[in-house]
Amino acid sequence: MGAVQKRKLTGAALIVMTSIVFSRFTGFLREILIPNILGTNDVGDAYVIAFRITGLMYDLLVGGAIAAALIPVLSGYLAKDQEEEGWKALSTFINIVFIAMIITCAAGVIFAPQIVSFSNDLFKMHLKTQGLAVRLTRILFPSVAFLMLAGITNGILNSYNKFAAAAYGPSIYNLGSALSLLLLSRYSVEAAAIGVMASSIIYFLFQLSFGIKNLRFYKLKFYLKHPGFQKIFKLAIPSLASSSIVQINIIITTFFVPFFGSGNVTAFQTADRIWQMPYGVFAQGMGIAMLPMLSANLAVGEISQYKNTLLKGLKTVLFLTIPSAVAFIILNYPIISIFKLSKKFNEQAALNAGNILMFFSIALITQSVVTIINRAYYANNDAKTPLFIGVSSIALNIVLSYVLRHTSMGVSGMALAYSISSALNAVLLVTVLNKKMKGIYLDKLAAYLLKVIPSAVLMGAVLYILNHFVTFTHFSKILQLIILLFYTLTGCGIYFTMAVIFKIDEAYVPLNIVKTKLSVFRRKNVA
Repeated sequence: MGAVQKRKLTGAALIVMTSIVFSRFTGFLREILIPNILGTNDVGDAYVIAFRITGLMYDLLVGGAIAAALIPVLSGYLAKDQEEEGWKALSTFINIVFIAMIITCAAGVIFAPQIVSFSNDLFKMHLKTQGLAVRLTRILFPSVAFLMLAGITNGILNSYNKFAAAAYGPSIYNLGSALSLLLLSRYSVEAAAIGVMASSIIYFLFQLSFGIKNLRFYKLKFYLKHPGFQKIFKLAIPSLASSSIVQINIIITTFFVPFFGSGNVTAFQTADRIWQMPYGVFAQGMGIAMLPMLSANLAVGEISQYKNTLLKGLKTVLFLTIPSAVAFIILNYPIISIFKLSKKFNEQAALNAGNILMFFSIALITQSVVTIINRAYYANNDAKTPLFIGVSSIALNIVLSYVLRHTSMGVSGMALAYSISSALNAVLLVTVLNKKMKGIYLDKLAAYLLKVIPSAVLMGAVLYILNHFVTFTHFSKILQLIILLFYTLTGCGIYFTMAVIFKIDEAYVPLNIVKTKLSVFRRKNVA
């Protein structure tokens, strides 16, 4: 991989990851307010289920499913200086999707009782909770259309390499949702839901304000026979389905959660959102930055550059997610305890969430690999292979969830079932892509892991010793936060020191940034 291309990918990834940190933090804030304000009870579970129905669309579209379909096509046209021609395809796609979303939202509002009734069978809700969930679902469903439009706008911005604007957008939605829970729930949970729906409108308008300049070739016309549109359409459906695998697997495991007692749905949701925070920052951030570059590489026939870009992405993501997973395993309860802000989030729920988080840590690594490899398939205009492989992971998840439900692991077994199915998904995707592309430098990746894993294990051993001698619950919330911050800084220091000793390239990125800043500072002082 050339130095210029490497710097370009690293720079884009850093921009996206930095902005996603804020986006994920605000998203997690939105989620953690649920058990602390609504409670780990029927009301909290009803909101979680209603939000999951419409939130599934949010995770799919903003997470990159729509972008995964249009970015390879639009980036290809841009790489060949055929922007106006590419917009004929994109305009058609936008117009059709908009009509489809109007119909979908109307159907969602009309058939909300049937949708929630199906959820009632899945999650074993009480009748009172079911009625509340219907009302919340009807309020939230119109947000799906605005989230879809925001997802399309994200894809357009990424195609033009405008990563920061696209990444910061979701934080507007998350902040609005968090403020709605914080300020409006005192009136009713329905009032909070109205605020969440309004936040989706504001989010779309925010994204549109950055993307409006790139819409100069947009036309309110339908070029149904355009080859570019047909390519987007063929990619959109399987990419949407394959991107939904992660959410479908979560829903499958959540189906079994109520069998372990009341409030476990919310505890499971809390742990799920915690592991998805670094997953979103590292894996989805890198995936967003990589896809336009991978697509452009293949559009002009640079196969070796494509492989090098993919290897760089995998190495960076694994460098960040492996130590994060180790930290989740060792510090699972302290991490959950930090977000236990009220008595409504009781001690047993916190313990359950900690154990769930520990087993989800495996998925942090494997699902990150899945996200990066999926982008490699999408760049090659292949969305069917990830879909077919993902379906096999769904089948395994169903079997494992049923089996582990009858073990002594309790609700934590559901997280383990999810993680194992995710691992199968990752292994199969890597194996098939390696065969299709006649090698993707797996030998270099294996040698890289022999440096990263020992560094993370040493970090974990030190954190285990530190945590073993500290009774976390004996301290105030402020002291708990200080202790956890100390753990984090200590772990990062050990891990990066070992990475430098092993001469891992990714460890030098922050060092080089610091050196560059110091050099600029010195030159300014000399001048």
